[in-house]
Amino acid sequence: MIYKVWFEEGEYTLSGKTKIVVFRMKELIYTVVFIVLAIVLILLLVFMFRPGRDKDAKETAAYTAGVYTSSIEFQGQTIDVQVVVDEDHINSVSFVNLDESVATMYPLMQSSMDSISQQIYEKQSLDNITYSEENQYTAAMLLNAVSDALDKARTDKGEDEDPD
Repeated sequence: MIYKVWFEEGEYTLSGKTKIVVFRMKELIYTVVFIVLAIVLILLLVFMFRPGRDKDAKETAAYTAGVYTSSIEFQGQTIDVQVVVDEDHINSVSFVNLDESVATMYPLMQSSMDSISQQIYEKQSLDNITYSEENQYTAAMLLNAVSDALDKARTDKGEDEDPD
């Protein structure tokens, strides 16, 4: 059987069912380059917008930097406990506006706060804080106030809360 070959717009066609297609080398190179670029773009988008990306960034910062306070109602007097934090550390814990009459009537209040503050600063946590039995109730009350202030500073509680 004899095949006739003729040219139709860039194709050589045999008279049977067999077709011979002629590609230009320049078109092949452009096609391969665009396919590689498309794959790279898809991979880049997948890595940029993967679901766990924002979660990793939030885990690095434990607190929202600022000054946070918590109030204690103590024998009709309001005592404010102030906690200063940056993104990763508790910088200080102290009383704010401690009335002299409260400090005079309850002398263990300031010494308990100093001891607790020092331990929190060293451990950067409220875990395993020790205090003496003679001021256990005062220390527990102060630790609760510090815990409340740190809860306000934590980043996982939400970004909408304003520091006091």
